[in-house]
Amino acid sequence: MEHLFDTHFHLDLQKNRAASIREIEERQIYTIAVTNLPELYRKESGEIASKYIRFALGFHPELVCKYQSQIPLMWDLLPEARYIGEVGLDYTEKEGQNNQFAFFGELVERCRYDSRKIMTIHSRRAVGMILDILRDNYRFKAILHWFTGSNEELRKAIECGCYFSINGAMMKSKRFLDMLPLIPSNRLLLETDSPFTYFSGTHFETLRSINESLKTYKIEVDVWSNFRRLLE
Repeated sequence: MEHLFDTHFHLDLQKNRAASIREIEERQIYTIAVTNLPELYRKESGEIASKYIRFALGFHPELVCKYQSQIPLMWDLLPEARYIGEVGLDYTEKEGQNNQFAFFGELVERCRYDSRKIMTIHSRRAVGMILDILRDNYRFKAILHWFTGSNEELRKAIECGCYFSINGAMMKSKRFLDMLPLIPSNRLLLETDSPFTYFSGTHFETLRSINESLKTYKIEVDVWSNFRRLLE
């Protein structure tokens, strides 16, 4: 069986969660199920046990202002959480940027020297700020989810040691496809960001399609090896 994985999947937002879990297990799709709030992480990780699903402790940047009461819970759960996400910055709107920056900055500092942690990061209109916070002296694995930055920001992110998770919508973007050859093949990972991207088939078929598309543009990309190295 072909080995496939998904580093950014919203299990709690699926229309049919039971069917999603069933497909993940039957197809053996190693899945990082991101959450948008610490309370959701605690709930989901306590309810579902699967060899192929790992829940990520998340706090979506667009929710930081509204749910500041959950920040202490985030810090309480953080020491035992290996997977972190969805977290980051979203500067689409000016309101709340300072709160987002302060929260994500503290999160990175709390994780900076923990080589065990894997963090999937939202960076819409804020790639430069994300990289300023990360710098190049962190030990956790940083994945830039759905990268939309500039070529210069891409260069800095590569130098910073980031991974890049690629979804189907990105593979239909001319701007991203022009940028794709600049990314080292050993930094590429798969994601679906479901249900926020359009599925032409099942979860498995979508991931396989993304994987084949990457090989078309990068000649040889062993994303499974990349994923295994991420987990080391």
